[in-house]
Amino acid sequence: MTPGELLALARSRARALGERAKASLAGLGRVFGFNVLEGVIIPKKCLCAAIGKGHVSVACGTRFLSRPRIVGFRRFLFEEGSYPRPEELASAIVSAREAFRARDAAIVLSVPRPWVLTRVAELPSVVKENLASVIAYELDRFTPFTPAEAMYDFAVTSEDGDKLNVVIVAMRSETARPYLDALAARGVSPERITTDMTAFGTLCALLGSARGMVLCVAVDEEGYDGCLMKDGAFLAGSSGRLPGKDREKDLAEIRRGLSPMLADFEAEGVPADVFLTASGRYAFLEEELGVPVKAIGHEDMRRVFKTDIDDGVTGPLGGLVETIWPGAKGFNLASKGFEASGKGLVTSVTWVLVALIAAAAVLYLVVPLEVEKTRLDRIEYQLKIRRGDIRVIEALKQETTSIEADMNRIRGFKESVPMMLDVMKELTTILPKSVWLTRLRTTGETVEIEGYAGSATEMLPRLEESGLFKKVEFSSPTIRDTRLNADRFVIKMQMEGFEEKKAGGPKDEKKK
Repeated sequence: MTPGELLALARSRARALGERAKASLAGLGRVFGFNVLEGVIIPKKCLCAAIGKGHVSVACGTRFLSRPRIVGFRRFLFEEGSYPRPEELASAIVSAREAFRARDAAIVLSVPRPWVLTRVAELPSVVKENLASVIAYELDRFTPFTPAEAMYDFAVTSEDGDKLNVVIVAMRSETARPYLDALAARGVSPERITTDMTAFGTLCALLGSARGMVLCVAVDEEGYDGCLMKDGAFLAGSSGRLPGKDREKDLAEIRRGLSPMLADFEAEGVPADVFLTASGRYAFLEEELGVPVKAIGHEDMRRVFKTDIDDGVTGPLGGLVETIWPGAKGFNLASKGFEASGKGLVTSVTWVLVALIAAAAVLYLVVPLEVEKTRLDRIEYQLKIRRGDIRVIEALKQETTSIEADMNRIRGFKESVPMMLDVMKELTTILPKSVWLTRLRTTGETVEIEGYAGSATEMLPRLEESGLFKKVEFSSPTIRDTRLNADRFVIKMQMEGFEEKKAGGPKDEKKK
């Protein structure tokens, strides 16, 4: 490998390490920039108002402990066939805010699809770190608007090598300005401005579990919208008006507008996943679009939002979802691609909470150790002042141990040697009164008696029946003493149970 190739390899590896480090820092920034106040500790309430021809639809929802909940819907009807006037929009939002008791709610404004346009731009990846400024500088090249006269937002859809694919959603500021002025006059300032096309795409992605690629199609009297989403993020959109005179021509127009986005499914090698909502004379289009379609119904809405959803509220509901649903991604045309202010405060609060958690962890680890150390010191002090008493107690314990040892030795000697009194008492009990003894001798477990009896042979059964003796036998021949008219005998026997006691066996087992 040449030096030039080695240098190029080193540079590419350094670039890769740099990209990994930047990604790690960005992920850490997202973690510590997470808003732990609104919607988590402090409940967040939101009103989304969608402008449509002849009506204003308002959806209200809350998020607390990161759990979103849909509160309700309101629809305000105005002159049919035209968009509401700015004063009518402001009046509808104020009325809905009063009805839902949401004076402090964040306001989101969803503008109609004809007011906005979408463009896909291709930029070099080197501008990724300063993408917002680059989009602002090049906006008049990508759209008919200059940054001063446009409200817009953008999102990176893919990154392929040295190129970034960016989708831009923009509208003319003067279109929304009268509405914003009317709202400001009523003390209302929208937190976000979105479009019902992208909001509907977010809603469909949520209904489709926000996994993979989803094509969302909405068809009504005003026209059609197509919105391609991938992993919950907007990729591309298509919209158009329908003449409404020939149904077949309308269907052909819809298919023509959706075909570029359907081609993306083929490019990805995955089957088309299409969600449809249709109303008016365009209802029941599921079998006429030429692709498998899943119609969005009340059951789908109830499954996700745990409440009944009225017809025709997908616009405000989608904008509401973009604001309160955890992980939802949407556009804010009022941001012009820059993140909303206040992130510094959120990050500061997060750092303060992290510091408090760290302090609590330190206290959790240190305080028990200090408590145990103090307790040990108190015990050592008590031992110190009672050291003399402890020595006396130890001496008494040693003396007690010595006495117990002596008692055990005495008890063992008593149990190991047959008691003479027991032997004499037993002999006195079992021998007839005509028998008298001249000698009694015990050696260990053996007892030997000597004396005179009227009949010496009668003594053996009596001694055998005793529970104290066994192996009773004459140790010498019996001699008849004619002078005393009695038999002189010498009998030898063993103590019953003496061997068992000596070996540690049962002490009171009777002879069988």
